[in-house]
Amino acid sequence: MNRFIRYLSRLSGLLALASLAQAAEAPADLVVVNAKVLTVDAAFSRAGAVAIRNGTFVAVGAEADIRQLVGPQTRTIDAGGRTVIPGLVEGHLHATGAARGDAQQPYRQLYSIGEIKDWVRERVREVGPGGWIQLPRTDVTRIKERRLPNKADLDEAAPNNPAVFTWQYANKIIQILNTTALKVTGITKDTETPAGGKIHLGPSGEPTGTIENASGLVNKFMPARGVTEEKYHDTLVQLLHNYNAIGITSIGERGANVAAFETYNKLKAQGRLTTRVTVTISINTDGTVEGAERVIKAIPFKTGDGDDWVKIGPLKLGVDGGILYATAHMREPYGPQSFSLYGISDPAYRGDLRISREQLKNIIRTGHRLGWQMSSHVTGDAGVDAVLEAVEAANADSPIAPRRYNIIHGYFPNPETAQKAARLGVGVDIQPMWYYKDGDALAEALGPKRLEHFIGLQTWRKGGVKVAINADHMQGLDPNTSLNPYNPFLAMQTAITRKTEGGQVFGPAEKVSREEALRMVTIDAAWFSFDEKKVGSIEVGKLADLAILTDDLMSCPEDKIKDIRSRLTIVGGKVVHEVK
Repeated sequence: MNRFIRYLSRLSGLLALASLAQAAEAPADLVVVNAKVLTVDAAFSRAGAVAIRNGTFVAVGAEADIRQLVGPQTRTIDAGGRTVIPGLVEGHLHATGAARGDAQQPYRQLYSIGEIKDWVRERVREVGPGGWIQLPRTDVTRIKERRLPNKADLDEAAPNNPAVFTWQYANKIIQILNTTALKVTGITKDTETPAGGKIHLGPSGEPTGTIENASGLVNKFMPARGVTEEKYHDTLVQLLHNYNAIGITSIGERGANVAAFETYNKLKAQGRLTTRVTVTISINTDGTVEGAERVIKAIPFKTGDGDDWVKIGPLKLGVDGGILYATAHMREPYGPQSFSLYGISDPAYRGDLRISREQLKNIIRTGHRLGWQMSSHVTGDAGVDAVLEAVEAANADSPIAPRRYNIIHGYFPNPETAQKAARLGVGVDIQPMWYYKDGDALAEALGPKRLEHFIGLQTWRKGGVKVAINADHMQGLDPNTSLNPYNPFLAMQTAITRKTEGGQVFGPAEKVSREEALRMVTIDAAWFSFDEKKVGSIEVGKLADLAILTDDLMSCPEDKIKDIRSRLTIVGGKVVHEVK
């Protein structure tokens, strides 16, 4: 009997192999030939051509072999000797927010106080006398003068219009109002602020125009900037096509809600979705086990629900703020040289921990117990310490490594922290763009020494941690001029060269190779959403996502990597972007 069972098993295996061989010989739907294919498989092997059928790769290899799969209905794409890479996995952006914001008011990055004034004057002409002026967000590290606009700046540009500049990140909201806006809102030195709010007063005892965490005093007076669902969806579709044009085929909506999940499903049903989407769900709780359980159980799905186009990823909780805003929770004080940029004065100041360590443990342990993958926005090294302590507590309840906990940001690693994260199976989602755009200003504020391991890719990787590099794109539609540029080739160039926008290099030991950089935007990035067996490399059986590049990523000059684009992008075997 055992011999008969073994015979049947062998026969079944042979029949399966015969079926696969027959399928491989059937004509492909599409082939790409005359290519330099970087498969990004385990061996980083190369090929000359690929064949696609029914949305998956059915053959990868020599061009002569792939041409055997060309039939009467097969589309043949000649890559012209160009480099072909797996579709890029942009695991951290806020596309729905960027699209809605741009539909309301197109975003423009402003780089100096002069540019800010000029923008305000343009808006005054557009909205007319008395109309509200709401400035676009601009981070202080990206303003030439290294300061935010003040009331006098806004008064000069808009003497007869209420104008407000809002600078917000995590739990910190600063608003700067001009004189007209103060009058319209009725804010005086005697105005009562909400808990945690503050009205800044000058030497005369009158408001300077700056308020903190008191947006309710202002926002109720500003006209609502509504947008129709049709315009919002059209702008989101445009943004997804912009992603495709630079080779992005999968995205991570990194801090959204049920509505965002439903929006992407609507686009999929309409046939308008051109990237795969994993939606991270942000949560806020009172920090108790009971409160966390109540909030999490109210979410009508769980990690992994959905399909290959739209699915649910982890829960996300905010732990600290950001290093651009002096709210990252650091082990060491920011120091006196940072006072000017950040507007702080306490020599012992180390940033903010938004929730206590005990609350953090309650939430992470509860989410883990309820079967969710978890993630946390945490920037500073002390904040990461708190998160790993909580992850370790959850691991004591049951193994957490299979859940692939995500640290979002983790900008100041050290070897011990990296090793601890690796033991717990934690991955790090990190943004080289902030080093590129903000490194010059941060070096002035924090000192060059601290910048040596800022965005420390090799520190994390050598500790054994899986790392994805991405953008945290949140405002604007252009890959290079958005608030956080989402050009993955600029991110890779920065990771490879460690050059800031000003040309400085801090911590050259943190440089990565071109192969490592490509892995961190493909197969390693796919790991975070449990998709590494489906996307992230060009291998038989995987979903057919790829990009044909305008230049050779592996050999072009380092300073030209950022200029690479996709000539043709394929998602699921279908061309979603093509330069004619």
